[in-house]
Amino acid sequence: MPVALLLRLLVRIAATLLFWRVATRGRGAVPPSRGGRAQPVSAQSLDARHRLHRAREGALIAGRVLTIAVLAVVAAVCIAAGLGPTILGPRWLGIVLLTVAAAAAAGLVLDTLSLQRTLAVRNRRRRDTDLARQAYP
Repeated sequence: MPVALLLRLLVRIAATLLFWRVATRGRGAVPPSRGGRAQPVSAQSLDARHRLHRAREGALIAGRVLTIAVLAVVAAVCIAAGLGPTILGPRWLGIVLLTVAAAAAAGLVLDTLSLQRTLAVRNRRRRDTDLARQAYP
């Protein structure tokens, strides 16, 4: 595979991962308003917010799973493509590919840990909600 095609493929994958990371990163909490009285919140409004939050959380988890899959494929391809040149051919190309594979593997580990934390928080929130529904029917 020519080096230009390989580099173009890696740049496209990196740009896609960067786009997904920016698109799915967590938003900060909205500060409470300072003026006026507090508006009463209806049960329908809370239910709609809850559904929206669950949909956003599901999209975040799906994005993380997609990112993990792409990083795993990139790491595997770069390892497979880098071993041959490192042993036989132009060593600099093999070293570059193995370095990219190491970076992809590091990103894979970080995203996997982030996904585990997100799933633990979601499970804890669901358990708390179930307990609250049992305590206050």
